[in-house]
Amino acid sequence: MIIIPGPASRDLGERVASEMGAEAHAIDHRIFPDGESYIRLTDPVEGETVAIVQTTAPDPDRKLMNLFLMARTAHDLGAERIICVAPYLAYTRQDKRFLEGEALSLDVVFGILEASGVDDLVVVDAHNKSSLRRIEADHDIEVHNLSAIPLLADNLLRSGFEGAYSLSPDKGAIHLAESAAKILGGGVGFFEKTRDRTTGEIEMKVADLDIEGQNAVVFDDIISSGGTMARAVEGLKSHGASKVATACTHALFMEGARERVSGAGADTIVISDSVQSEAEAVRVSIAPLLARMLMELTSAKLTTR
Repeated sequence: MIIIPGPASRDLGERVASEMGAEAHAIDHRIFPDGESYIRLTDPVEGETVAIVQTTAPDPDRKLMNLFLMARTAHDLGAERIICVAPYLAYTRQDKRFLEGEALSLDVVFGILEASGVDDLVVVDAHNKSSLRRIEADHDIEVHNLSAIPLLADNLLRSGFEGAYSLSPDKGAIHLAESAAKILGGGVGFFEKTRDRTTGEIEMKVADLDIEGQNAVVFDDIISSGGTMARAVEGLKSHGASKVATACTHALFMEGARERVSGAGADTIVISDSVQSEAEAVRVSIAPLLARMLMELTSAKLTTR
């Protein structure tokens, strides 16, 4: 298998290759003055299984275009199988038309990946798993959705949060908290949003959970603006929680997000390296998770021959 780290995931791609005892194959990449991307694969790929490691944030449009260019080039040069490892896959939020005339963005992304010759797509903690399954059924691409939550929980377990409550920002993400609780060993809960009828302010309250004097961790797949996570931390602190940590797979951290969460009282912020971020936080690498998946896919391919 040839591992190609894309421009957005050079460090992560190299870690994945190291985990597999393989060599990371660099590409030639630069940006033209008019903003277009130049991509050149520097090693032959004919007859090979090629794994392209390329996350798609920040600047998702450019990162996706780079991914399309790398995949199509590998296909044109005779790669036998193309696996795109996109830990954070952009546009997963727009999988259906909420208003007439809206673009089906996720379907478009899948269509271009399919046309580029992609056989497998590996993602991590996709925002909407049901959307991926629905889109996958319409395209000839096999999707493998992994979760980094156990890795984040294991880091917290070794950092003084054994027995802590595992919480999700809403009921829809309770599966993240349930996954973490298997490792931390504490209770599980989720937040309910309530709006003050006088001030209009939104408050997040823990549903049916006595958190006073206890440690707690709020798990989410994405932190973007940090507003939801900050309100969750404030809610826990106001209910008497002792130490509060936040953990997320995709630390998009738009301007001021990290400061917003920290300012709300978070004692620890744990993130994965699914996207490149300069924010001050505890980082947990998903390279071992991705490497295991790639080795499983390679093994499965060999056994079917």
